Amino acid sequence: MNKSELFNSIFFPRPSFIEKDEKDHLVDVENEVQVGTRFFLKDKRYPNILFFHGNAELAQEYDEIGNMFNQYNCNFIVSDYRGYGLSNGTPTKDNLHLDANIVLSYVKSFLLENNYKGEMIIMGRSLGSASACEIISKHSENIDGCIIESGFATEKPLLQIFNINPIDINYNESDGFENLKKLKSYSKPLFVIHADLDHIIPIQEARIIEKEAASSKKELWVIENANHNDILMHTNREYFSRIERFINSI
Repeated sequence: MNKSELFNSIFFPRPSFIEKDEKDHLVDVENEVQVGTRFFLKDKRYPNILFFHGNAELAQEYDEIGNMFNQYNCNFIVSDYRGYGLSNGTPTKDNLHLDANIVLSYVKSFLLENNYKGEMIIMGRSLGSASACEIISKHSENIDGCIIESGFATEKPLLQIFNINPIDINYNESDGFENLKKLKSYSKPLFVIHADLDHIIPIQEARIIEKEAASSKKELWVIENANHNDILMHTNREYFSRIERFINSI
């Protein structure tokens, strides 16, 4: 398996068996390929969070979280990847980047056409940090801030999951998603959220992100005694209030 095939193998797509409704939008990303997004819009004056979820998650499973963001004065839009949820196609490292840019364009056009005037915040959780970093590297002038939750700076933790020594495959950052390179050129506000006991993406990755990002306004919030998938359980409403506070500070 070459390095490109290796990184393409990290995806865990699965379909949704929930019927499409008025919150679901299908975004054309390629000929006969669409990516599902789910919109939780509450107020045209609220800031807008475009969120890219973690691996094996689906946009249609975010209803409770989307409604909570609405309670904390944020519109919330969550995007799937190819092969996830209502989307078709097959996810790869390259089309994850391609689709993130297309989804942003669709979302911004929809919000503008419907007179939603709030700030644009890009947020990525875990795998979604790659989509978020891609957007902030290409469209920094069109966004107001970025939130990285349980994200990675390098692919070393992902390789360790597969019991692969980076040295054995001559790994360098250009082989992967290049999150760190993109963060080093990002100067707008950044909020990093990470669990101190994360067993998938260690806390050291978050510390690298916070240290290396070019943002003049940046903050790392470490969630004590939490793991990769239970940050919300440990923080409850504080999770939403801290994000609201970050956005209000921009």
